[in-house]
Amino acid sequence: MLVLQAGGATVVDALRYERAAILSGEVWRLVSGHFVHLTWAHCLLNVGGLGALAAILPASLCAWRCCVVLATLIGLILFAALPGLQFYAGFSGINYGLAALALLPRARGEAIAAVVLATLVCRAFWQWFGGVNMDAAVWLGAPPLAAAHLAGLAVGTVMLCVPMIRRRREAMGSQANPAGPATR
Repeated sequence: MLVLQAGGATVVDALRYERAAILSGEVWRLVSGHFVHLTWAHCLLNVGGLGALAAILPASLCAWRCCVVLATLIGLILFAALPGLQFYAGFSGINYGLAALALLPRARGEAIAAVVLATLVCRAFWQWFGGVNMDAAVWLGAPPLAAAHLAGLAVGTVMLCVPMIRRRREAMGSQANPAGPATR
């Protein structure tokens, strides 16, 4: 992200989420828009968040793979759910998704994880209902996009559920056929 930010406005303009360009076939912008930022402060804030979250992500999860899945799904959600969204740049939706992946499994046993996760969920909903700090919008380069934060939380939560569903299906399959696969 730092290298992309160093590329300046030309790189940001080429990679940001831009609805008209996506509709014209530049579908990579659904993903790449998350990795560019409007200001250095915005970039550094998100890089710091990524570093902290990657450090506490469960060992079974690969941070870069999670980022790619989150970026893709959040981009698709924003495209489908917000037809009026013309431009977007920033990694915070992915950071919210990583927070769900890192904190949700710990929330039952670690009070601090539960409090931080609850705070992030409340903050995202507060932003959704109009709680945008306009001072932050100035140094971020635009108001935060609450929909990206909520989408990140939702996608991160669903990503945790997929392995559980898979294990349950496998367990149910082995119970239905305890002798193993049938042979002829």
